[in-house]
Amino acid sequence: MDKIDFVLTWVDGADPAWLAEKHRYENGGAAMALGDADANADCRYRDCGLLKYWFRSVERFAPWVNRVFFVTCGQKPAWLDESNPKLRLVDHREYIPAECLPTFHSNTIELNLHRLPDLSERFVLFNDDLFLLQPVAPGFYFRKGLPVIPCDLGIPRWIGSSNISRIAINNSGVLKLGLDVERLVWRNILKFADVRALGIARAIKNVLSFAVNRVYIAGTFGHLSQAHLKSTFADVWRVQPRALERTSRSRFRTDDSVNHWLMSAWDMVSGRFFPVNEKRKGAFIVLTEETVDGACDAIRRRAHPEICLNDKGTNADPERCFAAVAAAFESILPDKSSFEK
Repeated sequence: MDKIDFVLTWVDGADPAWLAEKHRYENGGAAMALGDADANADCRYRDCGLLKYWFRSVERFAPWVNRVFFVTCGQKPAWLDESNPKLRLVDHREYIPAECLPTFHSNTIELNLHRLPDLSERFVLFNDDLFLLQPVAPGFYFRKGLPVIPCDLGIPRWIGSSNISRIAINNSGVLKLGLDVERLVWRNILKFADVRALGIARAIKNVLSFAVNRVYIAGTFGHLSQAHLKSTFADVWRVQPRALERTSRSRFRTDDSVNHWLMSAWDMVSGRFFPVNEKRKGAFIVLTEETVDGACDAIRRRAHPEICLNDKGTNADPERCFAAVAAAFESILPDKSSFEK
């Protein structure tokens, strides 16, 4: 079996030293020149106290993982056991070019992952608000060596309305510059219309959307885990370096950024993927006072293979929400993992 690594990015946004450095660059005029305030809101950097459940869920539900690359800016939780042979604690300085540091930009951190020493060719990228709830096999992420990618050629309803939608548009532009999108999609149309993998509604939607949009591939792959090939990152950097360099040099998220969805779109258009309907992978929940009870119920029932609990920073009482979610995770993952001291 090919080795598969997991990559988890994390920051402790309450760390006084980190905050002081962030404010110094914000006040120095290096913060975002474009974009909406939400793109760099405090909730983007907030540690919700749930990190240990990510490690517990991986150990329980994906024990086959080769290594876990835990990527931070030099921070680490006090409970983390660095002696775990599967753990690779990585500082940004180990792989991101020095001229791009320090960075407070998640896209910079993710776009340069192919530079990680010893990272396997096949890896899965996680954010720290995403958790496993059910056992997953390697085939959940890769089949015949190729990534399993949520396949949706439709233009999302929110296109143009937020920073992330503008990033999706930027990704599409880079994709069109680097590849003959229309020719390649037609060549691989059976994957985009795979009823068994996608369901009949999504398969029909893909064909109709492509017939209308042609070369426009939004490349929105959802807020769940993303399976990647390291070689694809290297290829895109080689063919279209300007947009990636511009993003990497921005210390904060901006409207002219691209993100790692570009790599998935590149593989998808090139036919180097197996399709899946995102709804079969997991659930995305914006965690609010109104949704927290349903989220906790989904956790206790282990209702999905993966669940993303997105913090939008809109909760009147976020601590109550996080405490309720922690209690739900404790009910299904009560035992310490080997990643904990």
